Amino acid sequence: MGNFWGKNIVESQSELELLKEKVQKLENDNMETKEILKLKIAALEFSPNSILITDSSGNIIWTNKAFTELTGYSLDEIIDKKPNILKSGKVEKKVYEKLWKTILSGKVWEGTLLNKKKDGSYYEDKQKITPVFNSRNEILYFIATKQDVTNQKKADDALNDTYIKYEELSYIFNQSPAIGFLWVADKKKSVEFITDNIKQFGYTPEDFYSKGLTLIDIIYEKDKKKVKRELNKIIQEGLERFKQHYRIVNKKGEIRWVDSHLFARLGENDAVTHVQGVLLDVTDKKIAEEESKSQTEQLMQADKMIALGTLVSGIAHEINNPNNFVILNIPLIEKVWFSILPILEEYYNTHGDFNVGNKLKFSKIKDSMPLLLGGIFEGSQRIKNIVKDLKSFARKDTSGYNQEVNLNEVVQTSVTLTANLVSKSTDRFNVKYAKKLPIIKGNKQKLEQVLINLIENSCQALTDRKQKVQIEVSSEKECAYIKITDEGIGMKPSTLRKITDPFFTTKRNSGGTGLGLSISSKIVDLHKGTMKFISEFGNGTKVILKLPTVTENEN
Repeated sequence: MGNFWGKNIVESQSELELLKEKVQKLENDNMETKEILKLKIAALEFSPNSILITDSSGNIIWTNKAFTELTGYSLDEIIDKKPNILKSGKVEKKVYEKLWKTILSGKVWEGTLLNKKKDGSYYEDKQKITPVFNSRNEILYFIATKQDVTNQKKADDALNDTYIKYEELSYIFNQSPAIGFLWVADKKKSVEFITDNIKQFGYTPEDFYSKGLTLIDIIYEKDKKKVKRELNKIIQEGLERFKQHYRIVNKKGEIRWVDSHLFARLGENDAVTHVQGVLLDVTDKKIAEEESKSQTEQLMQADKMIALGTLVSGIAHEINNPNNFVILNIPLIEKVWFSILPILEEYYNTHGDFNVGNKLKFSKIKDSMPLLLGGIFEGSQRIKNIVKDLKSFARKDTSGYNQEVNLNEVVQTSVTLTANLVSKSTDRFNVKYAKKLPIIKGNKQKLEQVLINLIENSCQALTDRKQKVQIEVSSEKECAYIKITDEGIGMKPSTLRKITDPFFTTKRNSGGTGLGLSISSKIVDLHKGTMKFISEFGNGTKVILKLPTVTENEN
């Protein structure tokens, strides 16, 4: 037998197939040689990683105990079988083709396959397959070292979902009227985090991070002593939730009323270490409360606006119910109208024109009524689609990456959800949809997250409302493309090189996390696509998203 353990060289197939029998044949040999061989066999047999050995044709000739425990197959059940007995049917054919091409060329293949156990359950199988040569440099065997990384994969996916949800939450927070913050519960009360929408008061996050401004500093002087006294008492007593109502002074020197909803973070011995919460501008409500009873309607409206900001997550459901009532009843009203129309026309022809509600003449309303009803129905359908997009975007996604996705629909939903930001940023926003677009396989919700992030970045890069943002959807051969072009400030080469690095951001002082493009890049990778950035400082940015389309064989 050649130096199989050291250089992966054997002289004949029987030497490897009958390793255990070799021990018996060596009873009369040198004891040291026999013991070394026993140790080597034991190392393979009781290795925590699965080990599989095949001949050059891929027929299984030996496995260790870890393999049978992992897969559920006994040694007798898999001997002389091929490893494809473990195939899950969920791995693309070209992956296996590349694997065999690599190992048959004498190279080592490493990768992870989704395989199936004997009981039908799936597991993520991380493998390293090494060719074994004889002295003539001919491949005789393949040794596969395998490791179950299912739990690790789940943990990675969970972390990815957490990052994505964090980015979604950050986006939603910065579009809401509520200002989020976190400060240290010490004498100075230094601000560690504050959301970008502090700008509604004229300040920026940079004012708090590098200039040392605190939330205490912007409190109206006459309220400052009371607020500080309440805070110190609350911190000393270790209360976890509380609320304050006071005035602050914005950057222009104007006084605004705010509600501060606070939550204390507790450390060792239940001592308060940090305070987090939200500030909500309630100036309109305060003014309404101080006005006379004749202005009750204004007060109620202020209350409704505050409630709307607080309960935004439930708005979609509340809108949907009455809107469905409208959608269901418009066809009925149309049928009623066209049923009574001949009777009304007969009356009109006999008695002349007459009023139909609110002094409207029948002669004018009879032709416009179908248009009015059609307009109501069309408007209700638009409301339904907007609500559907909002609910779909907020819903936790569990569908994986095997959906058939239409990129036109992905762009349309993303544009709907960012419409408010776009309208505030530019007068020149244009979308070109593909007329005939092939389907891609992936995850619609995660692709929407990528598009929303890219649209938001483009809008934030603009310095003038006259600058343009354009989205174009197209396809070519076996790929589909989404191109997002803006005429914003652009990026320097040093920034462009790091744009998808985790936690790298040029907007740190304005609340940026540096996770958006990093997560977007990972999502695109999971779709087996690419995301290319073309930018020049002062001349805007183009992002080209390229995704593979579904072939006929995959369908």
